[in-house]
Amino acid sequence: MSTELKHSVAVMGLPLANVTADEAVEQIERLILSGGTHQVATANLDFWLNSLIDVHLHRIIAGCSLVLPDGMPLVWISRLFGNPLKERVSGADLVPQLAQLSAEKGYGIYLLGGRPGVGERAATVLGERYPGVKIVGHHAPPLVDLERMDHGDTLDRIRAAKPDILMVAFGNPKQEKWIRMHAKRSGVPVSIGIGGSLDMLVGDVQRAPLWMQRSGLEWLGRCVQEPTRLLPRYARNFKGLALKLPVALLASLLQRQQRGPSSARRTGDSGMMHLHLQGNLEASTSAVLDRTVNGCVADGQLLVVHMRELEYASPEGLGALLDARQRLLASGLSLTLAGVPARLRLLFSAWCLEPLFDEFKIERERFALGKKATRVAQFAAFVGKESGAAVESES
Repeated sequence: MSTELKHSVAVMGLPLANVTADEAVEQIERLILSGGTHQVATANLDFWLNSLIDVHLHRIIAGCSLVLPDGMPLVWISRLFGNPLKERVSGADLVPQLAQLSAEKGYGIYLLGGRPGVGERAATVLGERYPGVKIVGHHAPPLVDLERMDHGDTLDRIRAAKPDILMVAFGNPKQEKWIRMHAKRSGVPVSIGIGGSLDMLVGDVQRAPLWMQRSGLEWLGRCVQEPTRLLPRYARNFKGLALKLPVALLASLLQRQQRGPSSARRTGDSGMMHLHLQGNLEASTSAVLDRTVNGCVADGQLLVVHMRELEYASPEGLGALLDARQRLLASGLSLTLAGVPARLRLLFSAWCLEPLFDEFKIERERFALGKKATRVAQFAAFVGKESGAAVESES
């Protein structure tokens, strides 16, 4: 098993893990053993577009310990930007691989969601295919909105089963929001959103032939089976991509990659660390970012990354920045950017990263409003004072 998690690659605002399916399973096992609670997402083009519409969902996905590329369009886009992902890692493939891991290592799996009876059938199928798999429970809550769910009953079932892996089949964005809502209270080491993977496992939905899966055409096979439900979704997703991708490519081309070594220097004050980047932010320069984050977590310091002298940022470099953000937020700390030049601001906007680094926008607005309110109050006091003086002089 690998000793550490590798950095993500930033693909249109999503921090995607650059791993094979086997490496993904290794990293999930590492998360189980690392302590705490972790969320894993299997992101496709629909996740991406939903995240652009829903900033809360975007931040949930970016805050996951591991985001896997469950969609060939995302893999193709990574190739366009020069940092190709190794392969697609689908939820439908991940479920049986984790069942095999459970059979070998004894990790408990809980199946949550799906239509009534699907979880029970899936448990039977997994038990037959992977002797020794440890399915510790399954539950299919009524198909209602998050606001109307009986959260307490579901959590009680999961806590009683004490799984190591929780597979949530609510569909996006419901499953990602549910996991984030209850990750700490459930106490499950790793929770994964798996969408419709259980339906495929039990055969209610047929997977496309292997050649279609390998060529990135599985979506077409699914459309043939469920045209009414999926055609409008895929049309919307590809329309959104057609609008965003050209601008993202243009913003990438406008960067100036600096030749020669890049540098970074650190300065600190009470409770805050400042990291000044110069030159290029790439995979090779991310080591100093890692060391800085380690220090911030150990000392409880906030991190400010200064980018005024930064000339170029690669998808791997931005992936490392997103990973740093995730680690700091998971530790109750924060990362903010300072001195971002115009071309990088354009890049952040075009690559759909801007919403992930504006956590302090509200605070800045409040500060500005506070200053305005203070000026108004001072003016009102001045007017009141002058009016009082006028009254006294008239009397």
